[in-house]
Amino acid sequence: MKPPVKLMPCAAALAAALFCSSAGAAEVKLKAASFLPQSSIVTKPFLRFVDEVNKSCAGKVSISVVGPEAVPSLEQWNALKSGVIDMHYGPPNYFRGVVPAGDVVSVARNELTEQRKNGAWAAINELYNRQLNAWYLTYMLNGERFYIYTNKPAKDGHFDGFRLRSVPIYDGFFKSLGAQPLRMAPPEVYTALERGAVDGYGWPLWGVHDFGWDKYTKYRYGPGFINAAVVIIVNLDKWKSLADDQRACLTQVTERVETQWPAWKKEIDTEQEALQKKAGIQYVDLGPQFPRKAEDVYWSELEKGDPAFVQKVRPLLTK
Repeated sequence: MKPPVKLMPCAAALAAALFCSSAGAAEVKLKAASFLPQSSIVTKPFLRFVDEVNKSCAGKVSISVVGPEAVPSLEQWNALKSGVIDMHYGPPNYFRGVVPAGDVVSVARNELTEQRKNGAWAAINELYNRQLNAWYLTYMLNGERFYIYTNKPAKDGHFDGFRLRSVPIYDGFFKSLGAQPLRMAPPEVYTALERGAVDGYGWPLWGVHDFGWDKYTKYRYGPGFINAAVVIIVNLDKWKSLADDQRACLTQVTERVETQWPAWKKEIDTEQEALQKKAGIQYVDLGPQFPRKAEDVYWSELEKGDPAFVQKVRPLLTK
């Protein structure tokens, strides 16, 4: 027997609803910008993260990546905030003018998994939501710290008169060591070393060989200080527009990558240390007070920008 005619519109409406639901679940393509070229060793973890997303979230979310040749490094965070790009991989110290305490991850001492459990991640995410119009996924390079590299020996751990290429996160520390911080883009450092315009530079373990700086580098001073943190953030409006299963997939991949990160770090650390030894770079250990001083100086600077937030989150980022 044929169904009553009065039920047909309902069936049609149901079919339309199912069609709309199916259409709404179509794969979302996110455009991401990396602050360094894809060829950089520092970008490698992010590209692995992107690969994980594209495999695990196939049919839901896919990510394509451009570098500073498409969107200049220092403009990427603003492009993310305004929605020109959907995702950004870059150092939070680049947007300290907008999020004064956003770089607290650079002085974190615990693992990312712990930061999710104790509320640190949630607090940082809320800050990014409010001040940067961004959803904070995670950050890469946790535990990958900076060192001082020089072409001449320091005197008993003092760098009086040394001209060191620097960035804002350790300017204050370098000054406290008697050094003169100098600002220049990474591609300019090689020529500065070659011409004797600088005596050294601050940089993580990774990438010295990539830039060719090992040719003019004799010493690496540590232990490493301050994380070379690089956040992965999503435009907040774009994040809210995603379907529940799309956000869930991105979150699941992020949390899985956080557990894989220590193994990734160990693999690349081993490779980079071997390259530095081959180049004849000598490691000099200045003792535990060396990184402690750097981090205390930077915590003080961050606290000036947002005292209440820093006082709240600092205990959650320390062991």
